[in-house]
Amino acid sequence: MKKICILVLALAMFTACEQKDTRYTQQSPEIDLVKKHIDNYNKTNYDMAVSLLADSSRSFFNTKDNPISNKDIIAYHQANDANYNSRKFLDTDQEFEKVVTDKGDTWVNTWLQWQATLAANGKVINMPVHMTFKIIDGKIVQEHGYWDPTEIVLELQAVEAEKAMSADEKLLKKGIDDIVKAWNANDQVAMKAAMTDNLVRTENGNVIAKSSSEYASNLMDVFFTGFPDFKVSLDNYQIMGNKVLINWTCTGTNTGDFQGKTTNKPITTHGMSLWTFDENGKASREDAYYDNLTLFQQLGYMPEI
Repeated sequence: MKKICILVLALAMFTACEQKDTRYTQQSPEIDLVKKHIDNYNKTNYDMAVSLLADSSRSFFNTKDNPISNKDIIAYHQANDANYNSRKFLDTDQEFEKVVTDKGDTWVNTWLQWQATLAANGKVINMPVHMTFKIIDGKIVQEHGYWDPTEIVLELQAVEAEKAMSADEKLLKKGIDDIVKAWNANDQVAMKAAMTDNLVRTENGNVIAKSSSEYASNLMDVFFTGFPDFKVSLDNYQIMGNKVLINWTCTGTNTGDFQGKTTNKPITTHGMSLWTFDENGKASREDAYYDNLTLFQQLGYMPEI
């Protein structure tokens, strides 16, 4: 009798542990349901996506109030889709887990990477997204999504601001865009075309170029020799008359000769430039300011303070 009691107790403990283990898993029909839901979103197959939602489902995106109902969710997605040439959750870096709470509720948590190309300017946006889904009887009854929309909002605001520009302002903005594109393509011909022949460039108050040809040889040749993957990004800009003040970020990897050394180290440097343009929209002067010390520290030329 004692042996039977021990056996029953052991079986009960095993069953309890087994039940406890099933409260968390990364493979389940509920996870497959969520994956299908995401696949329908990627394919803009909204009718199929809605079929996986309960009739009374509620969707909360970056809010705990004002949920979107089942009947309104398609219109919500279609309105957002108008901003993009394409958008989807990437297949890489996906994580899924099913959790059963102490109350017995079943949730599927996801960590995803979302990518989109803005229709207005072709800018590619990459954004981490966390979503969680409450599931009852094979249907999604709640979905909660959380992400940082700041980059998208700022890009769309910039697009609207450009639409409101005068013709002269658009000419100056095009001049800046042409210069950035020429840098990123290492295109000296395009760079010279965006400048007057007698362009002057200063760095931290020192004149380093007195023509567009010197600009190409004194800057582009030097940086692309030392950093073949050198890139420039325009962080923001402000147009003031015939001048444009920009903040920029430069990145690259020192795999070539730079000041007599090759370190194979990456760099990221930030700075600002005040560009002056003539009446034809060509750049006639750049006054650039940036921190050489940080650049040299990243390359290991100088110790960090």
